[in-house]
Amino acid sequence: MAAYETTVDVRTDDLGRSGHVNNSKFVAYTDLARDRYLASHGYGPDELDHLVVRLEVEYERALASLDPVTVGIDVTDVGETSVTLEYELRDAEGVVATVTTVAVTVDGEGSIPIPDLLRRGLEADLEGTT
Repeated sequence: MAAYETTVDVRTDDLGRSGHVNNSKFVAYTDLARDRYLASHGYGPDELDHLVVRLEVEYERALASLDPVTVGIDVTDVGETSVTLEYELRDAEGVVATVTTVAVTVDGEGSIPIPDLLRRGLEADLEGTT
């Protein structure tokens, strides 16, 4: 069971000429899911600046439907300024892709420590998945 789950709508323009969802859209779905996940811990896009410094995508199969996609998120590591998240994107038939990101909290000067309240939430989610 994921620490957090959300549903993302697949839009008509997400489908390429080949009839399946363009690979870049998988990244967009994880971006939206990450924003929702951080907001669930009290840090919406206006409250926390962060940058993705690492991104890995493993595609399991093509996604060729306009049905919503479920994105599950698990915390796999919490550092001083970074968090590693693993995402599982699923449709009604099962897993379509897994994604891993490392995101660093930043301000105008560079990386900054993860805020204490968020750190506690991330660590609780990390412990819930180990």
